[in-house]
Amino acid sequence: MQNATTHRVKLLRGYGVGITLKDNQIILKNGKHFYEKEYEVESHFPSRFPYERLVVSGRGIISTEAIKTLSENNINVILTDSFGKLVSSLNFPMVSGIGSRNRMGQYDTFRDEPKITYLQRQLLDSKFQSQINFLSTLKEDSEKMISLLKSLQQDIPNYNLRKLVQIEAQASRQYFKLYSTFFDEKYNFDSRHGMGSSKTKQNATDVINALLNYGYTVLAGEISKQINGLGLDPYFSFYHKNHESFQSLTYDVIEPFRWLVEKTVYRLGNAQNKKLQIKKNQYVKHDKSGMVLLDTELVKKFLEMLEVDFRKTREYERRNGMKKENGLSNCAEITIAKISIQNLSDFCNGKLDEFKI
Repeated sequence: MQNATTHRVKLLRGYGVGITLKDNQIILKNGKHFYEKEYEVESHFPSRFPYERLVVSGRGIISTEAIKTLSENNINVILTDSFGKLVSSLNFPMVSGIGSRNRMGQYDTFRDEPKITYLQRQLLDSKFQSQINFLSTLKEDSEKMISLLKSLQQDIPNYNLRKLVQIEAQASRQYFKLYSTFFDEKYNFDSRHGMGSSKTKQNATDVINALLNYGYTVLAGEISKQINGLGLDPYFSFYHKNHESFQSLTYDVIEPFRWLVEKTVYRLGNAQNKKLQIKKNQYVKHDKSGMVLLDTELVKKFLEMLEVDFRKTREYERRNGMKKENGLSNCAEITIAKISIQNLSDFCNGKLDEFKI
């Protein structure tokens, strides 16, 4: 497997994790388990920092000076609990006049009924299209699901939010019913709700759901980073319900890009390379909750594979940057997600007449 630096993602997990600043260098200290004798420590000058994101889960010390330095250098720090659930995403918010104008444009647009209906329809159409594109790349029998998504897609222009949410839920149930058939029965994955005592998507009781949750957390951290970087309000959305403890705009924008996580979990769950395969000793059920706890090596392997899928490129129509003869650019998938957020901001500010992903 390639070195983690190549993947530009670093996992800090366990007891004694640390992110501190010393002699103008960022000091990263990985956590350890009771059977390990020494901590893994590395240091980097901010200008030569080899990672784009740090995923942290454990007990230790994170200094405000280090976080400030990382934020100023556009490095995302994603904090999760032991099960991969998002605790916080630490990134630098735009506090300039531009950020304020972006936020005011967002508020005005999201209170405009015709515009908000337009955005809702565009979002769901993009989500369905991303699922169609993903399923079309697989060898599995997906024609029936693709046909359903295309059929629902045609009716989107006729629906209000309530109906859009209904058909999204309908499609999601069928999509994950099919998706579950892509994995060996030994993983006990039969739906997004998992099996056993847990009835929610966040509380995974099988390894596939646990990996999906971890991946969605990292993706949400990247989306949140871009939203905050533009000065937008992550708690004020146009599709998901607004409430205090839920970054609803982040989870609006994430929808058309969830397939990236689903692709990575598919690749890992069906890996032919024995070094990549999920091993039974790499996950265990928590005694009290029944939730699955992933081994550090499995999480590390998954995050590195997810990083690869984030950086995969495809042709995409963008306004800026180098373009090919056909007018398109080669863009990484995670870059397309960031461009989409910029496009949303520009649409809210009247710089664009349409919004599409």
